[in-house]
Amino acid sequence: MLLIRSLVIVFLVAISEFDRNFAINHDNAGIVLREINKRRDRHGVPKLTLDNVLSKGCQSYAWKLSKSATLNYSDPTNKDYTESICRFEVKRGALSRCVKNWYNGRKFDILDPKAKDFTAMIWRSSVSLGYGDANINALQGVFVVRYTPPGNVKGLYTDNVPPRKRKQKKKKRENKQKEDCASRQDNRYVLLLSILSLVSTNWQS
Repeated sequence: MLLIRSLVIVFLVAISEFDRNFAINHDNAGIVLREINKRRDRHGVPKLTLDNVLSKGCQSYAWKLSKSATLNYSDPTNKDYTESICRFEVKRGALSRCVKNWYNGRKFDILDPKAKDFTAMIWRSSVSLGYGDANINALQGVFVVRYTPPGNVKGLYTDNVPPRKRKQKKKKRENKQKEDCASRQDNRYVLLLSILSLVSTNWQS
């Protein structure tokens, strides 16, 4: 009886550990989704939404990567999603830095392999994001994101990777100059009226 009870406990612990390994961290997913959407907005493309089904696949593969010595892509030939992977240090701001590093790919030509994570992130036609992460050890982790419909499709880059929107600072500066100009004109009128008033007073004296 004691043996059976012990086996049941071991089984329940194993199930609990399995569920924990494959549970999606929605807090981390929210951070990455927010950071990616912030950069998509800079290029005028629609925001992505988190897809739980897609995320389960990401979570499963992240766990697999955490046990591997290399960070290989799951299936480069698949046509269901585009995938990006990042190894990160387990500390504050690490997930955001991964997204920032991907976005730095904009400095390269959009067809350059070094830009593939950037173009996948900005791809206009993608509407959903999957996310999963796992700890490699106490100091490092890995996360996987997948976009669907998939991006980085040959021949469709021009339509799906628009340039960054122009900033509005120039218009604000022009408005400020107009306001300053109007303010100077107002000051001239006040000064002119003061002189006329002074001349009129002296003339009457």
